Amino acid sequence: MKDLGVKVVFGKGLAVDGMTLRTLKEDGYKAVFIGIGLPEPNRDSMFQGLRMDQGFYTSKDFLPLVAMASKPGMCACRSPLPSIRGTVIVLGAGDTAFDCATSALRCGARRVFVVFRKGFNNIRAVPEEMELAREEKCEFLPFLSPRKVVLRGEQIVAMEFVRTEQDEDGNWKEDEDQVVRLKADVVISAFGSVLSEAKVREALMPVKFNRWGLPEIHPETMQTSEPWVFAGGDIGGLANTTVESVNDGKQASWYMHRYIQSLYGAAVSSTPELPLFYTPIDLVDISVEMAGLKFLNPFGLASATPTTSSSMIRRAFEAGWGFAVTKTFSLDKDIVTNVSPRIVRGITSGPIYGPGQGSFLNIELISEKTAAYWCKSIAELKADFPNHILIASIMSTYSKSDWTELSKMAEVAGADALELNLSCPHGMGERGMGLACGQDPELVRNICPDPKCHRYCENCVGCTGR
Repeated sequence: MKDLGVKVVFGKGLAVDGMTLRTLKEDGYKAVFIGIGLPEPNRDSMFQGLRMDQGFYTSKDFLPLVAMASKPGMCACRSPLPSIRGTVIVLGAGDTAFDCATSALRCGARRVFVVFRKGFNNIRAVPEEMELAREEKCEFLPFLSPRKVVLRGEQIVAMEFVRTEQDEDGNWKEDEDQVVRLKADVVISAFGSVLSEAKVREALMPVKFNRWGLPEIHPETMQTSEPWVFAGGDIGGLANTTVESVNDGKQASWYMHRYIQSLYGAAVSSTPELPLFYTPIDLVDISVEMAGLKFLNPFGLASATPTTSSSMIRRAFEAGWGFAVTKTFSLDKDIVTNVSPRIVRGITSGPIYGPGQGSFLNIELISEKTAAYWCKSIAELKADFPNHILIASIMSTYSKSDWTELSKMAEVAGADALELNLSCPHGMGERGMGLACGQDPELVRNICPDPKCHRYCENCVGCTGR
């Protein structure tokens, strides 16, 4: 990032040393992206004054304690896991809430309830988090909104909730007549995070805030109420994951570019067209030559699962691979059907095909697709990727006419080279193909010479006219 010209300033930030949006504008900055996190837990007024020793945690209290105890590599000072006993109520329906629930069980909780205001269709957590909590016997209680923490002396003993319902217009309402009381020894609030620090909020003026206390932003452009100010990530309130937060920055960068260009009357396409970045390494020629063929680079796909179809080879070429060997194909009379599972534990068949020991046997056989399919695919791929090397992998029984026919078909289709498959131990020995031929040096020598050669010579390297 720094090599591209980005200047990094340390020890400064909003509300630090007088930095505000107003001072940034006075200093001549044309656009600002706000990507600060939300370090403070969303602490409802009903929880004011409650402490951990009373049985109350926020997610930002609880999860760091678990992490420091269970992941000592993150902290030099290893501490014990929090001691959680009895019944735990976790408030929230996001990834953090389910993290708290499963962590509470591992810290000793007897029962854990995950309580949330809306229904299962409104859970924001990824399915994997919810499924893990379900497998670990967490109990889910939807349609409940917290109202009161019940104390006995200094300790939490229960929580009171009211039922929530959704009307025909999709609005959520709370029914004060339906009160639910749940016994609990520990309450963990995982309602998310907020921006409540007064100095930071003041530094963001005059940006308008929404009812959740976050800047109002356009979901497409990431623009705030101030056209030159953009925001994303936690403070944008739209991203639920780290990946989405990163994408907010990428998305906003294009619209920041458009905004700045508009200040000078330059028209910019509405479709993002970001330039590619090049570094000196892109100027290095890594092409190689072998057997008279020039490969764009030495990276390619062998005749295996990644080359099962024409579309897969196309994707590989588009991704930058320099060459590919097709999945081995045969004449129609020799087509096989693959079986499942592809890999099984087996016993090799004796000294002809191996040492006769137990092993894992790869039973992904040759291609199920016809030679006509592969020849058409080779022609299409070579038309679209003329500089990429495409090698046809072929296989026949010990028949000169079969090998010659397949070779000519591949050559006419435009294949750059041939791979004669005489080695794969794929369970086809009984058909006189592949490994069955490859085990016999004489058969290999007879199959490999140039098909135009009229007689097989010792140490033949193709037809030399001898």
